[in-house]
Amino acid sequence: MERHVIKSNSAPIIHYAGIKHVKKGESFFKPMHNHPDCVEILLILEGEGTYNIDGTNYKVEPQSIVIYNQGVWHEERGEMDKPHKMLYVAFSNVGIEGLPEGYLINNNVSPIIPIENFIIVEELFNELVKEVESKDFESYWVARNLAGALLGLILRNIYKRKANNRKHNSHKIIVEAKHYIQENYHQNITLKELAKISYISSYYLSHIFKELTGQTPFQYLMQYRIEVAKHLLLSSNSTINEITFQVGYQSETHFQNLFKKIVGTPPGKYRELHRERHERQY
Repeated sequence: MERHVIKSNSAPIIHYAGIKHVKKGESFFKPMHNHPDCVEILLILEGEGTYNIDGTNYKVEPQSIVIYNQGVWHEERGEMDKPHKMLYVAFSNVGIEGLPEGYLINNNVSPIIPIENFIIVEELFNELVKEVESKDFESYWVARNLAGALLGLILRNIYKRKANNRKHNSHKIIVEAKHYIQENYHQNITLKELAKISYISSYYLSHIFKELTGQTPFQYLMQYRIEVAKHLLLSSNSTINEITFQVGYQSETHFQNLFKKIVGTPPGKYRELHRERHERQY
């Protein structure tokens, strides 16, 4: 299914585009300014610098995109020990779902974006600048379409990174939840308790836990308790009643029924069938 965030009635109107190349040893500094009627995108090709964007300093490096939302104040300062080279374009009439007019990114998203498919983006950007500077037949129309394609690729980078970050964060949450269960399986762990240590809602924890593990947190807890019980049955002389309480259950009958349901045999039979083999191994 096609997914998009650019509003269907968007068609970039280009205000200007070009290339800036500052040689090594030359000063590159653009004092604080903003663009009240357009968005500006830079593609850093060479050099490094510190850009102040909306009051925050950012380090810029080659193969990254810089996005200035409409009206956002910014200052650019390059390092003199390296050449500084960039492509730039400014345009308006592009709407993004869920964002104010003139915004390509939300305020909580870094305006400095590393580009994965850099070669393709650079080629598109170069062609766009050539068409803007050209007086050839339909050059402006071609430039507008190139700007649309460029914008699409940049937004794809942004939203892929956001999705990857969410996936990474979700994985981290599940690892922490599993670790908590493994350390506290003998206690009465609740979903609310797990959600609290993960700083997320019970609903969201349950959703991502099932999505990433195929089990609910309760099912994982139950499975882990049974695995511990299997180990205790083979490695200790504890009675089944003692093991029941050691793994967090209050009823031996409930534990016996659950063990048989998951393992296929009652705990006593499991011990009888597997203990001799276990002792030979150790």
